[in-house]
Amino acid sequence: MWLDLLLILGSLVATGCTEYVPFLQQGFLFDYNIATQPVPIPITEQCETIHIKWSRQGAIGPNPVAPYSMVVYTSTFITPFTIAMGSGQSFDWVVPFAPGTQYQICMWDSNGVPGGCQAMYTVIQNSTVANPTCQNITFPTLLDVEATVPGGPMSQYGFIDQCTDLFVTPKSGQPPFTLTVAPALHPPYNITSNSMETIDWTVSLSWSFPFFLSLASADGQLWSNGPLHAGGLGPSDCLAPGTIPSLKAHRIAVGAGFGGAIAAGILAALATLLYSRYRNRKCLEHPKIEAFDYRQSLEPTTAQTDSFKSINTRQTRRYSQPTAISTLSDRRTSQIISPSVRSPQTLSPPLRSSPQVTPTVRSPSQFAPVPPPSRAYVLHHDAGRAPVTVITNAEEVVELPPRYRRDSDVVPAPPIDDKAEPLRHG
Repeated sequence: MWLDLLLILGSLVATGCTEYVPFLQQGFLFDYNIATQPVPIPITEQCETIHIKWSRQGAIGPNPVAPYSMVVYTSTFITPFTIAMGSGQSFDWVVPFAPGTQYQICMWDSNGVPGGCQAMYTVIQNSTVANPTCQNITFPTLLDVEATVPGGPMSQYGFIDQCTDLFVTPKSGQPPFTLTVAPALHPPYNITSNSMETIDWTVSLSWSFPFFLSLASADGQLWSNGPLHAGGLGPSDCLAPGTIPSLKAHRIAVGAGFGGAIAAGILAALATLLYSRYRNRKCLEHPKIEAFDYRQSLEPTTAQTDSFKSINTRQTRRYSQPTAISTLSDRRTSQIISPSVRSPQTLSPPLRSSPQVTPTVRSPSQFAPVPPPSRAYVLHHDAGRAPVTVITNAEEVVELPPRYRRDSDVVPAPPIDDKAEPLRHG
C-alpha cells in the first residue's frame, strides 16, 4: 500500500499541473446533415442556411436543460462565437464566413452539459450569388492569452506532439478561467482554474486528430486557437482514458512475469510427480523380465560355479578329472541345453540324495516368480562331442562312466582320489 502511495505521489510530482481529463458525457446529440445527402459532406456555401436539430436520443449524460447555445470555432478568427439557440429542438443559422474558412460547431445547454462537437466544415463560394450578404455576427471581447508549447509559442495551425504538454496563461480577465478543448466529432474537455496561473494540458489525442482550444474568463472575455492537430512524434502512454503511471505499469508487468514463472514451475513439478507415480504403478503391475542370454561369457560366474559344483564333484570323483565341466562347460552347454530349461542356475543335481540347488534371482523387481525347476540329469560324452548333455523329465537314467579315446600320443589321466576337490575358476 505504501509503495502504491509513493508511486502515485511521484507521478503527481512528475506531471506537476498537467491535466489528464476525460471527455465530458453528452446530455444530448445534434447535427445539421442534409436529408437528401446519403453521406454528410463537410462543406457549406457562404451565407447558406443550415438547419440544426437536437434531441436526447441515446445520450448517457445528464438531462439537458434549455435554453441552448452553440459555440462556433473558426480558422480565421482567434475568438469563438457564442450564439443563443432558444429552448426548442431546432435552429436555423446562416453561415457568415468567407470562402476558405474552416469552422466547427459545439453545443451546450444552460447548465454546461455538452451536446458534443460536429466535424470540421469548410466554407465554399456561393453557387447562386456572386457577392452574397450574410447576417452580421457580434465579436466578443478578446482575452489576452499567452499560449506556448515545449518548442516555443503556439501556432494557430500547429501540430502539437501527442502526449506532450501545452501551456495557456491568461493575461487579462477575471478568474475563474475555463480552458475548453474541442476535438472534432467528440465531446469537449473542460479544465477550470481559479487563478491567473498557467493551465497545462497534455495532448491526449491520437496522431493527426484535429481540435480547437478556447479560454473563457468569468467576465465574458474569450480566446481561441486552431484548428490544431496532434502530432505523431510524442509518446503514446496517455492515449487510453484512466492510464496508470508508467512506473506502476512496469512494476505490475514485472510482478505478472514472476508470477507466471512460479506458476509454470509449480505445474511442471506437479506433472513430473504424477508421471513418476504413473510409471511406478506400471512397473509394479508389469515387472520387467530380462530374457536369458544363451551367449554367456567364457568365465563362469559365482552362481554358475556353485550350481554345478554338486554335479561335477561327484561325477568327476568317480569317472573323470574335476575339470570335466570347467572351461568349456558354459559355452557348450548353451549350445545343447533344452529351451525348456530357463538357465543353468535352475538345474537340479542328478542324485536324489544331493541337496536341492536354489535358483539365483537378481531382484524381485526384475524377475517374475519362477515355478519349481523340473528334475534334470547330466550325461557326459567323450572327446569330439559336447561334454555334457542335459536330459529332462526322464523316468529312469542309468549312469555309466564316460569312455575316452586312447591314442598313442595321449596319456590316460591318473585316477583322482575321492578326497580331491574340484578346481575353481576365478
